[in-house]
Amino acid sequence: MSKLELSILVADSSPPDLKSIKSFLVDDKDVKYNIETSLSGKDALEKATMDHVDLLLINDDQDGFQGVKILQDVIKKKIGVPVIMIVAEGAETHGVKAMDKGAYDFLTKNEAKTNALSRSIRRVMQRQKLENDIKKSLEKMEKLAIRDGLTGVYNRHHFKDVIKKEYKKAQRHVQPLSCIMLDLDHFKNTNDTHGHQFGDAVLVQAAKIMKKLVRDTDFVARYGGEEFFIILPNTELNGAYILAERMRLAFANNIFKKDDISEIVTVSIGVSTAADENIVSEYDLIANADKALYQAKWRGRNNVCSYEETTIKETNSISEDSGKIEDFHDKLRNLHENIKENCIESAHDILREIEKGWDYFNEHSIRVGRYAERLTKELSLSDEEIRTIRHAALLHDIGMVGISSKILKKKSKLSSDEYDVIKRHSNIGVKIVNKTRLFEKELPLILYHHERYDGSGYPHRLKGDAIPFGARVLAVAEAYDAMMNGTRYRKAYSSKEAISELKQCSGTQFDPQMVDAFITLIHRSK
Repeated sequence: MSKLELSILVADSSPPDLKSIKSFLVDDKDVKYNIETSLSGKDALEKATMDHVDLLLINDDQDGFQGVKILQDVIKKKIGVPVIMIVAEGAETHGVKAMDKGAYDFLTKNEAKTNALSRSIRRVMQRQKLENDIKKSLEKMEKLAIRDGLTGVYNRHHFKDVIKKEYKKAQRHVQPLSCIMLDLDHFKNTNDTHGHQFGDAVLVQAAKIMKKLVRDTDFVARYGGEEFFIILPNTELNGAYILAERMRLAFANNIFKKDDISEIVTVSIGVSTAADENIVSEYDLIANADKALYQAKWRGRNNVCSYEETTIKETNSISEDSGKIEDFHDKLRNLHENIKENCIESAHDILREIEKGWDYFNEHSIRVGRYAERLTKELSLSDEEIRTIRHAALLHDIGMVGISSKILKKKSKLSSDEYDVIKRHSNIGVKIVNKTRLFEKELPLILYHHERYDGSGYPHRLKGDAIPFGARVLAVAEAYDAMMNGTRYRKAYSSKEAISELKQCSGTQFDPQMVDAFITLIHRSK
């Protein structure tokens, strides 16, 4: 059995006394002593700080050698090294005072020359070990008291304390504060289908995804069974929405695995901020995020919704001031909408100058926008959602500007390599549109409008509800228009033929809900 090694620093201004103390620190049968010495308090502190020291022996018997001062500095600097004070014969009161100030033990000079020294060292080291064990246990208990036992993120009880503190801090310093409420879609079905062990594994992996995406200053908590809440200090709505969308995409692109089970689990997310008009306390932040989350689920899940998108205009008992505020907001929203519309129109004008023959894509995008707008109304979406999907429709093919004209104008069927080049237009389009900083909500729709419901589409092979709701709308609208107007290498379909093709591809290429609603509106318009 190997010996326990202890590094002991002996501080004494007298070399003879140092030699005397060292002579009594002989190795025991189970302890090996590594002795360092120091002739001054300053040197002792430096060595205790820099070197690995288990114990500090201070001889307080010399004139001008302030052992208590060294002790106080050790405690003040939180060096964490236990101290045994050696005092002169008859000066035991000095030793008691030293213990009152933090020394672990004291010995007289004569006792330090006997076995009492090794016994004192053993008692001190045992005491320190006990204190360290207690400290670790307390830290573990404290962690358990505020952490969720399964996921390791903070629990709901601690979350309530933090959101209260952060709300007061934001109000006091006039800083922004945002919140994200996230719910795993169809989690009950996941548990029922694959069992609770897989469900628990999903929750653990979900927490890791969130913790990876947030900043160190953000706060992730498990709010309920499959609900999580994220507090974002010093963050405005725009930043919170971007983070929420990143999280949605991270989940949609992740495959949760345990043993031989693998599954995609999407999320619905609600966003609220302290700038919401109805905020009076931190409880309103929670309520607003919850309301936004409910709206995201209603949209079809795998969706992000902010509280401001859920607000409904008050028509009765509205005060004059509120009316002015609402009027201002309406005008500001209209201005922002006009800026977006002008940006889209200008983009198409620029593309006509850059690429001859762009009129085909321009006209196609306009028609797709009209079909998509009619479909979103058929699905009873909000005005904001309708505008977002229409904008995405007008911009969905803008990435074609990065594709070779030779490929775009080819009259015969594309080769496999040429088709792979064409498939890059979604990514190119997102890069172009993202530079405007105007169309954040439209970006995922532009990126994923060629994903297929069965998971065989591009660019990321998303499947089912993992595909953004608006992208599933665009897929049907674009396909119908392409069939009705034909391409350079495929003749146009009749409306009957196009509808038949949509039905045939329902559940594979297209979301059945979208196909049914689209066919209904086409029949109604005849």
